[in-house]
Amino acid sequence: MRVECWGGIVAAMLIFSPVVAQVQTPGSGTLLGAASALPPPDGMGAEPVGDFPKLSLATLANLEYSGLGAASGPSRGPQPYFRFDTTMLVDVSDKLSFDGLFQFKARKPRPADDPNRDLYINQGAGRRVGGKMLELYARYDTWRVGKFVQNFGRAYYLLPGPFSADFIEEAEAGYEPTEMIGVEKLHVFGNEDHGWQQLSVSVFFVDRTFLHESLPYNEGIVHYRDGGVGNTHLPENVMVTYDVLNMPVGHGAQATFQASVIRYGKSYQAQRGEIWTTLGSDIAIPINGSVAATLEGRYSQLHLYVEAARRDNFEGFAGRARNYVSVSADYLAGPWVVALTTTQRWTTDRVLPIQNDAIYTATIGHDLSSAILGSLSVAQEHVGDRSGVYAGIRLTKTFTTCARCLTRGRAF
Repeated sequence: MRVECWGGIVAAMLIFSPVVAQVQTPGSGTLLGAASALPPPDGMGAEPVGDFPKLSLATLANLEYSGLGAASGPSRGPQPYFRFDTTMLVDVSDKLSFDGLFQFKARKPRPADDPNRDLYINQGAGRRVGGKMLELYARYDTWRVGKFVQNFGRAYYLLPGPFSADFIEEAEAGYEPTEMIGVEKLHVFGNEDHGWQQLSVSVFFVDRTFLHESLPYNEGIVHYRDGGVGNTHLPENVMVTYDVLNMPVGHGAQATFQASVIRYGKSYQAQRGEIWTTLGSDIAIPINGSVAATLEGRYSQLHLYVEAARRDNFEGFAGRARNYVSVSADYLAGPWVVALTTTQRWTTDRVLPIQNDAIYTATIGHDLSSAILGSLSVAQEHVGDRSGVYAGIRLTKTFTTCARCLTRGRAF
């Protein structure tokens, strides 16, 4: 059984959220990923694998011009911003492969004296950039070992629009479990009455190796005394995720589901370890078009997505919690897509008052020639007593070179 599941390799700019449109870009964190269909398991229509070894290389490049207009305090930009994600795959045999994701993006934190530093914390314009290996692991059959993003939640790359997942991506403020090293076991159930069903179990801890360093801006090596979620002496953080996966073809609407939980160990000087839980579902509804038109991308589709997540003992404090609810709707008509999203975030504490933060985005995108996607997005965000509007234009280009043309993506 061969299942290709990148476990979160990509996220930062979903222009198209349907999984079966032309070229697609995920939502935030990383760029390659949700674009490809899950390859069929052995005995279920898989094409002959041919000779080994096989090499695949795919790059998604992004050029953006964007900026922030703040209600009070300093604004940002507009400024240009360039980033790219490159996936590398070497298939040694039908069971053994080596996978990597090199990510070049903005990494330098906002200045501590910027009163608007918590607004659009994951948007890149005006920040120093650096490249590093976000993922580097070996897969053998249904096992993988190394550095990879665990299969927890999907909103950070399924939400449509370049800025929509600002609250969600990355592990410190959001719930994308990046920068983790560990081992994972994947089990695919034989019964497909309700879709492709899989269970993934992972144990891991924070990457404290040289793989965390980046250039030219260097994030440096993480130490145990730096603390942070998942930063434990041993790989004592445990994740269990259940997925039900479907892909719409022709007129039939299809839904996917995910339920997941992570138990994090207590990190340096933390009172408690965090507990993360999430539940999400999306439904793709083809409006018109035959099966052939669907496969060629010539069709109309409505895509709805909702995901809820919770972080108990947020930032290691007993009794503190952060809750998220994300909702999106996007309509695809041939080369055009229009999308609306919102994420509501609540932070609660035993002593401090409840803080409600929110982001709303609107995006219109068009599939241009030569595998180039263009989009215009506007986002309104408020965090605490700060608020601002972020707007930008993005162009996204895909480059692929491979002996076996398959862009790896998570299994939906």
